[in-house]
Amino acid sequence: MNPTHKELVTYGQVAIGRKTWVGNYCVIGYPKEKSIVKHLTEEAKLDDIVAPVNISAKCILGNYVCIYEGVQISSGTVVEDYVRVGYDTKIGKNVRILYGAFICDRVTIQDDARVAGFICDDTRIGKRSTVMGDLVHEYSRPHEDWWEVNEIAPVIDNDVIIGYGANVVGGVRISSHVYIASGAVVTRDVPPNHVVRGVNEQIPFAEWKGKKLSRLIEHWTKQSPSSK
Repeated sequence: MNPTHKELVTYGQVAIGRKTWVGNYCVIGYPKEKSIVKHLTEEAKLDDIVAPVNISAKCILGNYVCIYEGVQISSGTVVEDYVRVGYDTKIGKNVRILYGAFICDRVTIQDDARVAGFICDDTRIGKRSTVMGDLVHEYSRPHEDWWEVNEIAPVIDNDVIIGYGANVVGGVRISSHVYIASGAVVTRDVPPNHVVRGVNEQIPFAEWKGKKLSRLIEHWTKQSPSSK
């Protein structure tokens, strides 16, 4: 761990693997709201309430990173500056969480993914996927209690690209080998081997005429014969 880091604050049990770098002004193990309320109302010790955090070997945490309780980060992952990782989130190997990303609670991010933007509670992101847009709930019941409403989150399969400014809304599934263009809005399931643009405009690879994605589509098509 970086021996010169400044103002590292930890809560509960925090395990940090060998050759992991922690930047300046990081918080690790920050308690979720329920834990704070229990601490204040029942006078329970935070260290007895807060779920352990485990950060594996050869990770890098940038500056001003906030990692909540119960987070598990596998080896080789990079968390860039000003990232928030919500409680009970599980991050796989060799993942990169880009600058300023807001990862909500109970999110699962699998190996070799790249993630930016806003990622809502309970979202699942598959291997080798890149998410530069926002994954959000429908938020269809704002009149009900904030914590009691459990809306279904998006599921992102392996080898998916979601461009900057794109929005995937609600409990939709984005299948493998899908490219969602920047600025697109997705509120429906997307089958494999499609490009999505605009609002839910789904174009099969066989019908895609653009040149910019030709090399990526060719690469994915070799991996997935069903796209032909």
